[in-house]
Amino acid sequence: MDEALIRQLKNRVEEELQQREAALLEFWLQEMKNILVKRHHELAGLQSDMKNMVARMETRLRTLKGSSR
Repeated sequence: MDEALIRQLKNRVEEELQQREAALLEFWLQEMKNILVKRHHELAGLQSDMKNMVARMETRLRTLKGSSR
């Protein structure tokens, strides 16, 4: 393959990865903001929401790891 084509493909892959990472971070940032907006009256409510978010993230991670095999 031509070196210019290889560089172009590499740049395209890197750009796609950056876009996907940005989208992922935007999603989880919005989820955190949603938790903050709730204005929990008790620590237990905040802990519950945080545990729920952690569980969702762990489930998504397991799904991604499972589908890459």
